[in-house]
Amino acid sequence: MRPLSPRERKLVAVLTLVLAVTAVLLLVIGPVVGGFADRAARREALAQTFHAGEQRIASLGALQAEAQRQAGEMRQRFMAAPDAAEASELLRERIEAAAQELGGDIKASDAVPAEAGWARAAIDVRMSHAQLAALLARLNQMKPTLAVEATTVIADDAMTNYKSDLLDVRLEATAPFVPAR
Repeated sequence: MRPLSPRERKLVAVLTLVLAVTAVLLLVIGPVVGGFADRAARREALAQTFHAGEQRIASLGALQAEAQRQAGEMRQRFMAAPDAAEASELLRERIEAAAQELGGDIKASDAVPAEAGWARAAIDVRMSHAQLAALLARLNQMKPTLAVEATTVIADDAMTNYKSDLLDVRLEATAPFVPAR
């Protein structure tokens, strides 16, 4: 092999230098710059998450006001009581008061256990046909709304006196309730 001329040696030296600089760039500086870029992307994602969290915190007052408004509306549509037994007792009192206002003779009334979220009550009353119709109309218009689940009507007096207008009525009603706070 022949010796290299000075010009060729310079070219080989420049080529070796370029290869060395490229190797340093790829092996040392590349990962460092990539790390900076990754950290910058993570900082940007964290800043966006932080900004979204600040917006949520800022909207908490409006969300709380809306929750209170909705709770007030629920209390208008549902009975509010500490528990199911109290709610059933309140329902019993409402039905009994309506029957007494119409002149019915209350024989018995009781708060009946019901499934969760519901109050249930039953009443046994002696009244006329007109009073029964008025009672059902009044119960239909009560707020918060209740549902009459069962009505049993017995007209024993009509067997002996066909002009008798008295009925023995058993009425069972339910209403939804929410726990009072």
